[in-house]
Amino acid sequence: MVLGRGKLLTAVLAVLASGPFSFAADDTGVSFRIHHQYQSPRALGMGDAFIAVANDYSAIFYNPAGLARRTDGEINLSLDVGATPKFADFSKQIGDAQNTPGSDSVKQQAILDVINANAGNSYGLRVMGPTGIWVRPNWGIAVLPADVSVQMDLHNQVGPSINTTVYADTTIAYAYARDFDWIPDSRFSMGITGKFVNRGYFSKPITAIEAASDPNLIKKEDLREGYTVDADIGMLWTPNIPSEGLLSWLSVAKPTFGAVVRNVGEMGFGQSLKLINKEKTEAPEKLYRVLDIGSRWEYPSLWIFSGRGTLDIRDIGHPLFNFRKGLHAGLEFDWTVFSWWKGHYNVGISEGYLSAGLGAQFALFNLDLVTYGEDVGPQGAPQENRMYMARLNLNF
Repeated sequence: MVLGRGKLLTAVLAVLASGPFSFAADDTGVSFRIHHQYQSPRALGMGDAFIAVANDYSAIFYNPAGLARRTDGEINLSLDVGATPKFADFSKQIGDAQNTPGSDSVKQQAILDVINANAGNSYGLRVMGPTGIWVRPNWGIAVLPADVSVQMDLHNQVGPSINTTVYADTTIAYAYARDFDWIPDSRFSMGITGKFVNRGYFSKPITAIEAASDPNLIKKEDLREGYTVDADIGMLWTPNIPSEGLLSWLSVAKPTFGAVVRNVGEMGFGQSLKLINKEKTEAPEKLYRVLDIGSRWEYPSLWIFSGRGTLDIRDIGHPLFNFRKGLHAGLEFDWTVFSWWKGHYNVGISEGYLSAGLGAQFALFNLDLVTYGEDVGPQGAPQENRMYMARLNLNF
């Protein structure tokens, strides 16, 4: 499997059809973005503040404790495609520059012109799927054959380069949850998601000289891959607030609080299945042990409408964590005509940037659309990468 010069979009999509997934990695990457292993368009629309909600199939990854509160089963089959609006255009510019007739120096100059024209911009692509998740009361299972994301930051400070980071994860997960009567006059749930992850990771600057001199930016002998087994542990607490008394107004909001410790083992990807590179490879970037905390507040229901507000602090303990990147907040307004005809509208703030989304389900067919911003800048210098994502679902 080889990534040709400039054909970035084509190469990523080709990865999805190539079976196992693995890319190269430097020990220290060039990205300042906090990568989340799995993301739901519904959650992203409300600022990715979903820790204390976790009331659909995505609970297996956002907070497994939510499975203890399910009353029925749900199967979701989905395909996600998200990108920065000009990702394909930038890929074409690089490809055209690499195909410039003439010597390597001519091609280098053409690539330099593209990098300089796009300096300061960030471009992203994410493809997930086909993904299958099956959840039931108290348990769930998920198979994510491919979760591939690409980030490209254009720089010309020290020397013109395309700082490129690629994650490619294959994940199999099983979750179990139940209620505990540890706290009187309340509902307390805990859950755990065990997961096997095969990760590929590539993160380095690509210079114009490299792009012009070698048709293969990533070769098999450069690839590094690894797998790990880890777990997320989550909890949800809903206090029983009396409908009378000093705090009676809170009983209408039905507050719920949640917390998740992710990647409790933080074991790293020390072992490799050698699916691509048959030689011994170095480990990709590990799954970091982080803490997410959140709260949910329900609106009073009116006719077919209901909704909630959420506030989360996520990724506490991550090397790139700061308050701006960790703050997530959102509002959700949902409507239900029948169990097979329903939808939602979401708005929020994620990492300092506006997010908005909508979703609608009719019978088995479900469509989710979302736009959100990612902070890809270093500490103290935030930079937005604006993404647009669509999820095509079969939900039953």
